[in-house]
Amino acid sequence: MEEILYSIFGFLVAVGVLVTVHEWGHYAAARLVGVRVLKFSIGFGRSVWERSSGVDGTTYAIGIVPLGGYVKMLGEGTGDVLPGDAHRAFDKKPLWARAFIVSAGPVANLVLAVMIYWLVSLIGVVGLPPVVGSVQPDSVGKAAGFRIDDRILTVNAREVKTWGEHRLFMLSQVLAASPLHFEVEGDDEGKRRISVVTTGLAEQMTGPALFEKMLGIQPRLPTIPAVVGDVVPDSPAALAGLVVGDHILAIEGHKITDWRELVQQISTRADQEVVIEIDRQGMKGTESGSARGRQGGRRHGGGIGFAVMDVGEIFGDLPKASTRFSGAFKRLGENMVDDHGDLADGLSNDSARHWKREFEWPQISIGHFAGQSARVGLVPFLVFLALVSVSLGVLICCPYLAGRRTFTVFIDRRGDGAPVPPKSHAGRTGARWRLFGYLV
Repeated sequence: MEEILYSIFGFLVAVGVLVTVHEWGHYAAARLVGVRVLKFSIGFGRSVWERSSGVDGTTYAIGIVPLGGYVKMLGEGTGDVLPGDAHRAFDKKPLWARAFIVSAGPVANLVLAVMIYWLVSLIGVVGLPPVVGSVQPDSVGKAAGFRIDDRILTVNAREVKTWGEHRLFMLSQVLAASPLHFEVEGDDEGKRRISVVTTGLAEQMTGPALFEKMLGIQPRLPTIPAVVGDVVPDSPAALAGLVVGDHILAIEGHKITDWRELVQQISTRADQEVVIEIDRQGMKGTESGSARGRQGGRRHGGGIGFAVMDVGEIFGDLPKASTRFSGAFKRLGENMVDDHGDLADGLSNDSARHWKREFEWPQISIGHFAGQSARVGLVPFLVFLALVSVSLGVLICCPYLAGRRTFTVFIDRRGDGAPVPPKSHAGRTGARWRLFGYLV
């Protein structure tokens, strides 16, 4: 229940902020070029609140369905425009003015993302410690001299506080075929320097995961205890009697040391009865359940329907990379590229897909991510808002989505100010419904 409430709250806050900023962009641009705004609505359907104010009598409303919003301007609907108001009608404005209005919404979303990333740069971003957890044999990192448990102190004289820091800088070095110079410190030795020749590495670059893919080194991850954090209703785990907080000790007599081993043991027992040894508040016992088989596409193996404990409890206090006010803008571009690159890279990562299959039976949605990021803290929620804001800023420019109006404006070659067909407003509204349908 708590997770559902967090998801609902996070979703409403995220959509409210993103839609308000987007529609405000259209609204502000329209007012700036002298177009009369008839209605500014956040949400669709019947209005639960509305108020008219200003010289133009603009109606401000909140719709009952919080899945989008719209700005209705004079001259883009079915109503007749009085001769005295023709100069304030959207469809009577020159092409540049109409283009300015319709592009202001996506631009507002992009500006919001920039402001959020700037704020996050000041607050500081939590990340994994810059400690090597594994080194792939025959990799560039192995040949250069990286070892397990090495702590990376600097890269090209830049201090490193978290694993993902300075990623954009390192990628630029690779593209320029310039060497990377690391200062590391091992457990049994003092500080030492490691140099990596980057010539030829650019051809291997398929994403921003420089360490993982090009250098062949992985970060040291915290041990995830095999403690049940959530149980899917009507799943084998629920039917077997497992509850939140149960510590899994063994599967079919095989001792379990962490969550990864637990997932591995269950995934190899599809459609089999599984005996689970647990520790529940100091009392040991056994439960039995069937690991359901999963097939279709790349989804294979067994699943039992319970999830890992809260991510905040797993990772605990992690290092934070922050920036002074004067350096926030310098780090802004790096943070934006890093976060969006990590997202794209994570979606294509086999390990990430495997964990997603094992931990989460329901479909991942914007509400789920909003709730989870809000539970972790302010910074993760802000980063989530920035990611979605950039996505909206780009997607809404597509003609198929809410950018249909933008497309219509730019293909108008006649320059005579002919009205856009009345049905365009309904099409635009429907497009926004489709957009949020994809996200939700």
